[in-house]
Amino acid sequence: MLSLTADASQVEQIYGLDARKSLLFSAIRLDSYPLVAPLIARTDAGRYLLVRQQEQGNALSAGVPKAQIKFYAPWVTIDPRIVADTSASASLATLVEDLADGAPVRLAADVVYSHYRTLAGSVDLVVDGQDPTPVTAYEIDVETVLTRFAGWRQEGVRTARRLIEDVEHLSGLSEEFSADQDSRFEALRALIDDRSLDALLITAPPNFTEVTGFAQPNGAAALWLPDMNRLIVLAPEGTSGVHGSPIDQFPSVGAAVRTLARGARTGVEDEWITVGLARELEDEHAELVPVSTDLAHWRDVRDHEDLAFQVIAARASVFAIEEALAWAEEGLDAGRSFSELDINAVYLDKLTEFRTADEIPFDIEPYFTNLHSSNRMLFPGPPVDFPINADTTCIQLDAGVRVVIDGVTVATSDMARTLPRTAAAKEAYNFFFEVVRQGIIGQLRPGVVCEDVHEGTLRYLAPHLDRMVEIGMLGTDVDFNTEYRKRNVGHLMGKQESFANELRPGYKHVLEVGSYGAAEIPWRYENAAIGTEDLWYVGRDRTYIVSKR
Repeated sequence: MLSLTADASQVEQIYGLDARKSLLFSAIRLDSYPLVAPLIARTDAGRYLLVRQQEQGNALSAGVPKAQIKFYAPWVTIDPRIVADTSASASLATLVEDLADGAPVRLAADVVYSHYRTLAGSVDLVVDGQDPTPVTAYEIDVETVLTRFAGWRQEGVRTARRLIEDVEHLSGLSEEFSADQDSRFEALRALIDDRSLDALLITAPPNFTEVTGFAQPNGAAALWLPDMNRLIVLAPEGTSGVHGSPIDQFPSVGAAVRTLARGARTGVEDEWITVGLARELEDEHAELVPVSTDLAHWRDVRDHEDLAFQVIAARASVFAIEEALAWAEEGLDAGRSFSELDINAVYLDKLTEFRTADEIPFDIEPYFTNLHSSNRMLFPGPPVDFPINADTTCIQLDAGVRVVIDGVTVATSDMARTLPRTAAAKEAYNFFFEVVRQGIIGQLRPGVVCEDVHEGTLRYLAPHLDRMVEIGMLGTDVDFNTEYRKRNVGHLMGKQESFANELRPGYKHVLEVGSYGAAEIPWRYENAAIGTEDLWYVGRDRTYIVSKR
């Protein structure tokens, strides 16, 4: 029988891989990293690590032997040579079905519920249960949550206004800052009504902190009971520092939900909770309704309410990223050698410098960092101890920060700059800035549909593709439009990079005043991995490029 586990400690012990540190998308997907985490598959024939192919370079850089990895979800690339020697199954379901070879599949209790839902249609599953964890229930007053955010936002507005008062191209943006607009519970009720829920169990960190206004204790979940307008935190017995008034104790989360909710339909984050917790809830007669995407959308469309914090995050990012790459360029021009980790250290120092020099009264922390030499790999990934020297052809720094108050993330950023060292890469990079700022952001206005932006971007690129071929930055062996339609050219932000609302075919969300996100052209070809990305905001009178110095 094939068995699957997502136990991170086993992954690190067996393969030496700390997924949260070494894999990029485990860091980016704050609300769903269990969905993209590696799995250990054990069969009678051997043991393998199942990894999404977008993490191929990172898994190999971390020292995992290629022969011990099975890749799935093929990476989208305009340079097929990058993955020519590595096969990848079309999906996790296809890979598991092949490995199972007709036999049942055992899922450990730690596997994410979304994988169970995906695999249930293709293989017979045996699911391990989890041991119940006794919990204490604490009630948080909803008005307390609103008051906390309102106080933080007042300081955020003052800080952001001071930060951009002399930035000419952002003139007028500060008039759109608000400290008193807060639709979190109103929008949550609309979500619950739309899905006909009796209760909503919230466990993923961005959602937990957004709904409670407090940092998430280890193992804690929030339970929203709409018909009673009650917000409950369920924390393992003995947990310290839990906010709210204790109201009861229960033998498990499942038992607490059954007792406190007035009906069976329970919204759960299918891309976060384990199949063990899902089974526990179902054993208590809960009817589970997947709402990970719904909650991501709930965050996305409200992110403008924290616009002041978004501006702080964007300005911190553009300063630190551009200064770090300027340091690298100066060093290379002077004939010095250093490493990816040295550039990262400068980047972190510049974040500290920004916060200190501009007297930012909030914490600014790294959210994710995609920093690599194209000589090491064209795949995206965190920095390692790889040399940067005269042979370096290109350096990409695509990174984001989090603005954090009392353990609560109130904003994130996501932007990219590149240090090209070849003539072809320099020409391409300069052009991609034009594409991002004119070809993509130039389309963004109220009423525009996300997927239409992608098609408009392809039309903008079309007259220039021959030039990319001429300078060796694109081949003729791939249908460019077909391949590029498999990925986005941007996305909204919702306390993380959004995977619910992307500028990509199939995404029907309509932009409106207040929409906030990123526009990007990633271009990895030959010997250059180029990243060009800016943050934008659709204002009442115009669209702003928030991450432009």
